[in-house]
Amino acid sequence: MTEPACDVVILGAGLAGAAAACVCAGRGLKTIILEARDRAGGRGFTRPFAGTRDLLEFGGGWIAPWHDRIRHHAARTGITLRPTHPVTEHRVHDGDGLQARVPISPALAAIQADAMLYKSGEPYPWQGPLSLTQYLDRIQASAEDRAYALAWWTISGNGDPDRISAGEFLSSCSYGDGTPASMMTALAHTLVPGAGILAERMIAASKADLRFHAEVSEVHRDAEGVRVTCADGASIAARAAIACLPLNALSSVRFTPGLSARKRQAIELGHGGRSIKLWLKVRGVAPGILASGGSGGLRWLFAERSGQDGTTLIVGFALTDGTLDPHDRASVARSLAQFLPEAELVAWDWHDWVDDPFARGTWVALPADATWIGDTETWKPEKRIAFATSDFAASSAGWFEGAIVSGEAAAREIIL
Repeated sequence: MTEPACDVVILGAGLAGAAAACVCAGRGLKTIILEARDRAGGRGFTRPFAGTRDLLEFGGGWIAPWHDRIRHHAARTGITLRPTHPVTEHRVHDGDGLQARVPISPALAAIQADAMLYKSGEPYPWQGPLSLTQYLDRIQASAEDRAYALAWWTISGNGDPDRISAGEFLSSCSYGDGTPASMMTALAHTLVPGAGILAERMIAASKADLRFHAEVSEVHRDAEGVRVTCADGASIAARAAIACLPLNALSSVRFTPGLSARKRQAIELGHGGRSIKLWLKVRGVAPGILASGGSGGLRWLFAERSGQDGTTLIVGFALTDGTLDPHDRASVARSLAQFLPEAELVAWDWHDWVDDPFARGTWVALPADATWIGDTETWKPEKRIAFATSDFAASSAGWFEGAIVSGEAAAREIIL
């Protein structure tokens, strides 16, 4: 192998790659970051709403109270934390119409009890894999119960409920008192100016050489180091590599020699994160209103804050089940009206993470019959290469915090 251009080459400039670069800098290592996009941040995508001055997160957004590492890096780089607006009203749609209260039922009591079992580390009262649909069948959930559970599923398990593990939902309920609505406990802050800006500043502080439009197609390893080749034919030799790409994006990279059989199988299976996140700009609605339920379309909405033009910015989530067309104004307006009939839809905006070639999905959602693909043991470093992403972080998987934890761990583990 030719003389290496750097000590470590990092694939991906998301928060995992940014965190890895910071640790490499602390180790005195020369680092190059290759990013396929024209921006840093990965699934932390901060940009203005529909050409306005309102800067919003089109990827992940929230920071939980216990997310210490991202709070550390935010403080270091001058990023501030915006507290989430208190919930002033919770509107619930049971599938037929708006109700005055959150439903109460034996099935929802079972959800709370099972979530608290998870929180305490106790085993669930069943064995083997269980998808969300199978779980809701098991607890004999009514149509109203299912509408409510699926609303909160859009911000937790977020994939096909017939395929994705019910554990994704129950673990999220455990953030609070075990009820689905207590997931709000975790949605404590957002970053100002944003997650993408945080990644940029972390990388700048690390003094890593960041290169955009560098889509990696192959990573070759041998006893002396690695050679990373990009789609345009450019290549870089380094002593080691850290792949900080989403799990579903790893299939686009050829590793030679091949990775372990377990990693190859995990990459082939991929995770099932498929939620649709929309930002809506409306008039006639005050910040603080939470809405959940419905039989399709947008199932979870929160009036997060006021826009700069006197409107209200609402964040909404839907499943990719064909009940919402995020390109169509009438479809979006119908979804909004089922919860907020008084709202006037001014505009909406979104990013398609499923069709994004460098993400191929939203946050991690583990298949019920293959939760092992998210185990850190599966993603141990191999010769000259380590792996990092929020998709298989040792803690806070699926969150920005998980990306940072994973990136820092990978940079500490890499052996030169």
